[in-house]
Amino acid sequence: MPDATASSDNPTTPASPPSSETVAPAQTPAPAPAPAVQKKPLAALGLWALVLGILGIVFAVIPGTSGFGIFVAIVVLILGGIGLSRKGSRARAGLVLGAIGLILGIIFLNAYAGGASKSSETASDTSKSAGSPAKPAAPAKPAVPAGTAAELQALAAAKSYLQDGQGFSEAGLLGQLTSSYGSGFAQADAQWAIDHSGADWNAQALMSAKGYLADGQGFSLAGLTAQLSSPNGGQFTAAQAAYAVSNSGADWNAQAVIAAKGYLADGQGFSRQGLIEQLSSPYGSQFTVAQAEYAATQAGL
Repeated sequence: MPDATASSDNPTTPASPPSSETVAPAQTPAPAPAPAVQKKPLAALGLWALVLGILGIVFAVIPGTSGFGIFVAIVVLILGGIGLSRKGSRARAGLVLGAIGLILGIIFLNAYAGGASKSSETASDTSKSAGSPAKPAAPAKPAVPAGTAAELQALAAAKSYLQDGQGFSEAGLLGQLTSSYGSGFAQADAQWAIDHSGADWNAQALMSAKGYLADGQGFSLAGLTAQLSSPNGGQFTAAQAAYAVSNSGADWNAQAVIAAKGYLADGQGFSRQGLIEQLSSPYGSQFTVAQAEYAATQAGL
């Protein structure tokens, strides 16, 4: 039988009516994200060492950049050493390249420095040789032409005539060598001597012209040219005579005065006009009229 006391002491609590709102179940909070783990710069060091190692080798072999190549190689060795301590495979390769670049840089730097030194020494020697006057070469002795005894004797005579200051043309020298009143050589020997004499006929003509101008007769330009080229005079060619007259440095007015005084001194007696005509005549001295008038005035007429 049920206990009545217990029932009266604990009255039953009436059940509350069901609620229309649905209670959501409690949510578990999401876990916090794990912190990002930073990667060590192993790969970066190795890559830089590899790239710089290649550049170091390139700069090491280029003229003028070998020193920079050595610097790059040293940087590569440092980076490669750091990367190698962290077990980087690219750093090992960069370390090898850096060592190669350093060795090549030293070799090529010394080679280029030696070449530049030799070039500067060569340039210095060249400048010294260009600056110092060159020693004149000793004059070569003229070769003695091979000839017969007669020919060689004729050659000696020809050179003597050419050096005596009179001034000989080729024709005049040939006549002097072959004349019975001269050297009396055979025609063939004399011609051989002239051909081997090395004479400068223009110089000989000039020498002869100055001799005529200095003898006190008084020559005009036309008269001196005729005297040099005459078969009874110098026997020079027309071209040789013209060269001599042009280079004689003659003062034709002074020569006209000499000629005028010579005419007045020979005892013929000249008027002013007669003297002018004699000086300017094509059959006389052949001076110009102006030169003749100047000479007459200077002579006192």
